[in-house]
Amino acid sequence: MASWVDSTGTRWVLSPFWGPKHSAFKAPIEYGPVKYGAVVAFKVEEKNGKWNLDPAWVSRDMNRAEPPVIANGVIFTYANGEDTDQAAFDIGLNYNSAEKRIKGSTHATLYALDAQTGKELWSSGNQIASWSHWGGLSVANGRVYINTFDGYQYCFGVK
Repeated sequence: MASWVDSTGTRWVLSPFWGPKHSAFKAPIEYGPVKYGAVVAFKVEEKNGKWNLDPAWVSRDMNRAEPPVIANGVIFTYANGEDTDQAAFDIGLNYNSAEKRIKGSTHATLYALDAQTGKELWSSGNQIASWSHWGGLSVANGRVYINTFDGYQYCFGVK
């Protein structure tokens, strides 16, 4: 999860999730159906003396969304691209081996989102060759860094 305060003093909380969005969950801004995961933003608001997390937006569908970071009003997050499917016990846990999961994985995709609306500002598309799970993002000196399973460190410039 991540949190930030906007210029009006509103506290925001961001959380990634995997899998489809629950049909009962609604946000004022949503960017299409979510099958594999997304980032959801909440505003922290006081109502009648109680603090609430009010849904604000749900990002576009992402292939296993990971925790975001915020810099200068821009949210950076990524779809990790890892095959996280789990095999049922009647099939056997052999599917969960590293060999099978690596073969079923694809590439990570870095996203820049507008912090107020969740609108996609930019994505790395297929520039990242491997997947990245629990690697995390770093932002420093106008750049975003992401590492991948195959041992590469990617660096993207931020304007």
